[in-house]
Amino acid sequence: MKNLMSLFLLLLIISIPTSVFAVDYDIEETIINASLQENGNVEVKETHTYRFDGEFNGITRTLLPKENTSISNVRASESGTDLNIDQEDHLYKIYRSGSDETITIDLYYSIENGVNVYEDVAEFYWPFFDDSNESTYESMSITVEPPGTTEVKAAYGKDEAYGTAQPKDDGSVTFDLGEVPSGKKGDIRVAYESSLFSEAAITSEAPMLETIQAEKAALDQEVMAKAEQKERWGALAPFIIGGLALIALILMIEGWRKRKETLREAERQSSGGGSFPKETMSLPAMLGFMNHGILSTSTLTAALLDLVRKGIVEKVSDKEFKLVKRQTEYEHETILVTWLFDKVGADGRFHVQQLEEYVQHKENHRDYQKHFNAWRQAVNKESRERKLYEKTAKPRWLSGIAALAAIPFVILFPYFGLFVWMTAAIVLFVFFVLYAIFYQPLTIEGQRIKRELQPLNQGDEWKTWGQEDQVPALLYQIGAGKRDLFSKPPAALSSSNEDWMIYLLIGATLHSSFRSADQHATASASSGIGPGGGGTGVGGGGGGSGAF
Repeated sequence: MKNLMSLFLLLLIISIPTSVFAVDYDIEETIINASLQENGNVEVKETHTYRFDGEFNGITRTLLPKENTSISNVRASESGTDLNIDQEDHLYKIYRSGSDETITIDLYYSIENGVNVYEDVAEFYWPFFDDSNESTYESMSITVEPPGTTEVKAAYGKDEAYGTAQPKDDGSVTFDLGEVPSGKKGDIRVAYESSLFSEAAITSEAPMLETIQAEKAALDQEVMAKAEQKERWGALAPFIIGGLALIALILMIEGWRKRKETLREAERQSSGGGSFPKETMSLPAMLGFMNHGILSTSTLTAALLDLVRKGIVEKVSDKEFKLVKRQTEYEHETILVTWLFDKVGADGRFHVQQLEEYVQHKENHRDYQKHFNAWRQAVNKESRERKLYEKTAKPRWLSGIAALAAIPFVILFPYFGLFVWMTAAIVLFVFFVLYAIFYQPLTIEGQRIKRELQPLNQGDEWKTWGQEDQVPALLYQIGAGKRDLFSKPPAALSSSNEDWMIYLLIGATLHSSFRSADQHATASASSGIGPGGGGTGVGGGGGGSGAF
């Protein structure tokens, strides 16, 4: 259960979305002024205030035009001084370098054919940002100005801009959006008398005002319905999350109870310590079992030394070994013998120099990995055949079903703005998934073996054990990586009368060679600013802001 919770916390941490920016910045304020022209074009001035922490080279602005429109005459300045601009598709990079500064940059551009003219009204319907935007605007306002003083026929915003329209007596409309989080969109729509745009091309001879008003009414109804649904789901959320949490609690309590019972029985059956476990289980399999199936070069070193202990292999020198007999007790021992004494070595002999020469040739790397993996699989196969883990089909199936039940609420809750309940649903979903995948408690035998091997993870109590138990105990520590093989000089080791000291000496040589060979044979491999997305605002338009 402890391992399960550790995995749960790890997955939860790595599942939290994070963004890593090359530049650390905040967009403190964005003021956009859109001046509608009689010819249907729109002259835009954007004022962006950035606060930078650390070095920076400038800011970026993505401007995605709507269908049948275009962006032109883009320029930028700071306090009246023009700034250099590079364009990459719809991305504009405005150069203004510095470090730890707050800067304010004015961006100017024209939207050609930005106003649509109909029989009765002309409208400016535009997305200044869309959900491809990766930066948060801490404070944003958008003001639309008509060619002259007039009456506002219609004005409203969608998504983040909904409910922010503030028409004024002169006909201008300000959308005070406040904070706009990254990944959000907000289209604005303003309509005036079509006669104000006498120089613009006619978009359609049909009337449009009633359509705009109907779409505004439909939007209001949609927002109201969503608010009602939010209230309804908000009332149901505690019961939904409570039910899922109850299932999680039952699973944890039942797992804890089962573990306690198993531990008590394992303790009763335990030998009481003072000797290496007398099991019909190989040393490498014990190491694989205790390390959740992970077998490293340390385990490989211990496995070969164990063959020396068993008399299957004979030590000729600290660096050379001779195969005494091919008959082994376990499949993985046969694989190890064939690999080292036939593939790497020759004539029943294996020298560490042969291993070093073997991995110097790149064509042997794949073969090395093939044999190493075959040996690992055989070791873990032996561990699995011992049935050291309980069959847990029912609780894992229950957890899997609960995970599936949580998925709709992970999607529904954020849609209705219930982010606290969404977080709870995500946590429970991750818990159920991890439980279904990883929950596999030990049997009584598994707990007993673990209990007897646990003391070997630290300390040298085994040095007081009987002579026949000291060597396997040392080999276990070597295989588990708990023994520093290079802590004593060879002279001190070779002068000792203890049998296990010899294994420690040759273990240092073997481990160094295996580790170096594995590093040679294991291949390892280890990307700026891209153009904006396709635009998800009205008519395919949109954009966003950034820095570099």
